[in-house]
Amino acid sequence: MKNVKILLAVFGFAAVMVVLFGWGGPIVLKLFLHNDYARSVILLVVFSLVVFGKRWHWSNGLVYIIALFSFFGMFIDSAGNPLYNKPLEWIVSPFGQLQVDRYVTNYAPGQFSITDNVTILKPDGEVTRFSTIWLYLYRLAQYMVFYSIIGTLLSAIRGKRPESLPLTPTSAAETLTPEMEQRVAAELKRREAAGTALKVVPEEVQAQVRQLKQEGQLIPAIKLVRGHTDMSLGEAKRYVEGL
Repeated sequence: MKNVKILLAVFGFAAVMVVLFGWGGPIVLKLFLHNDYARSVILLVVFSLVVFGKRWHWSNGLVYIIALFSFFGMFIDSAGNPLYNKPLEWIVSPFGQLQVDRYVTNYAPGQFSITDNVTILKPDGEVTRFSTIWLYLYRLAQYMVFYSIIGTLLSAIRGKRPESLPLTPTSAAETLTPEMEQRVAAELKRREAAGTALKVVPEEVQAQVRQLKQEGQLIPAIKLVRGHTDMSLGEAKRYVEGL
């Protein structure tokens, strides 16, 4: 029966891999390459899962996660989507209409060439082409700001959730057998006796303490008591005064 379960588990894992890479993989890849919104959403989902799942926040390295995703997003999603490009359109609107185009060329299975073009169409019909470096810098700054906001919100939401449910006080006691309870009680008595052993002042020390007290030397008497016991300063003082 155990071997059958192992074989079924291997078959199920293989089936899932075939579905993911044979059917779902090409669909995701096609969306990632040709759909502007899909790239942004996939990056956002992966970023959110990493921050939320690993409980990243500003005090334990969230800034590095933001920098890493912003850096890769700058190259992977350089063209962005119409929503992400709205601020850039407002910036260049005094000069003309912004156009960001991405060209994907498939040379062979699994080999792609991606080219991004940034142009401004002026009112007179003139087309001005800009270097993609400016697009990369804009996307990097945009992702850093965007992920900083999202990361702060996710870490705040995740921080309010407890790590795990606390154990009830009776859960441990319910698993103890009578024999174990007796052993625990005996061990507690032994520890209690060991803890109070040093609280008792030997008789020969008591005589010296009384002599020092009669002579008015309270401080040496207290030091003598503390030197032969584990009493605190207050306990030794009360002990000397009570003699």
